[in-house]
Amino acid sequence: MKNIRTLMLAVSALLCLNLAQAQTTVSTDDAVGAAGAAGVSVGAKATVSTDPLVQKRQSDSDAKADYRAKKKTAKANMKVEKAEAKSDLKEEKQESTEVRNKAMATDPIPK
Repeated sequence: MKNIRTLMLAVSALLCLNLAQAQTTVSTDDAVGAAGAAGVSVGAKATVSTDPLVQKRQSDSDAKADYRAKKKTAKANMKVEKAEAKSDLKEEKQESTEVRNKAMATDPIPK
């Protein structure tokens, strides 16, 4: 039983290594072909397919890209507004602390 467990552990480790190696190995021909295909696909985007499924997929992709862009700008604007609000709050806290300290210095509470 102990030998089977050891054997299964070794086999699973080798399998994991093999899968990891297969995922990271890319030949230079494939990389060049993929880069060339990406260059072609940029120009091919101008052509419109007549297939309704392809058109839907393309319109969905465009809509998602627009949504992501709008979301990114909204998030950036929110960050700026949040930073401004935070700095305003810090200023108000500092001013109120100064006012309180001046009031305490001029009119201490009698004991």
